[in-house]
Amino acid sequence: MLFEQLPLDIAMEPPATLETFVAGDNAEALACLQRMQQNSDPQLAYLWGESGVGKTHLAVAMGLIDDDVPDFDPERLRYAVDDVDTLSESGLDRLFALINEVRLHPQCTLVMTGKKSPAEEFVRPDIRTRLAWGAVFHIKPLNAEIWPVLLKQAAERGISVTPEAEQWMRNYLPRDIKTLSHVLSAMDRELLAKKRAAVTVPLLKKWLQKKASQPETA
Repeated sequence: MLFEQLPLDIAMEPPATLETFVAGDNAEALACLQRMQQNSDPQLAYLWGESGVGKTHLAVAMGLIDDDVPDFDPERLRYAVDDVDTLSESGLDRLFALINEVRLHPQCTLVMTGKKSPAEEFVRPDIRTRLAWGAVFHIKPLNAEIWPVLLKQAAERGISVTPEAEQWMRNYLPRDIKTLSHVLSAMDRELLAKKRAAVTVPLLKKWLQKKASQPETA
């Protein structure tokens, strides 16, 4: 029996930098983070919004290393904490200490993200108050801007998306750039294995069926 060639996992997601973030309606937030990178003003920023809008992308661009709350390091200038609404009590204690330390060092910055506005009572009051000490932005999802970006990513990979496949993705896939970029990355690998250059509706459906049939890993 002949087996389909397994491609190497060489397809890369766009790097999480401020330059690769598609701003859409979030131009003011992006400009603020650029100022933070350049001159540490403001020192603190809180970005909130639903999943898939790019908050983690921005957090990585602004210093996020892992899912834990980092300890303050005098040698480090950029800090970020993702999903503050999911932190444990000990995590919130470390975040409280980190905010206070960053404020004492004018050259340092801290970006925090969450799903809720600081006006909502979703976290204990001492943290919620501090989330509003700096700039606060509601990160909004992309709308029409998402499709030119996705097609540009495809072109940069050397592949194309047929008009029928684009319409199918518009109709049936979540409309957030992170999910769609992951799908495009998977399509790139599928096309590499099949020695093809165009994403089609049958290819999308076959891949999604295969993915759905795979057992979840713990």
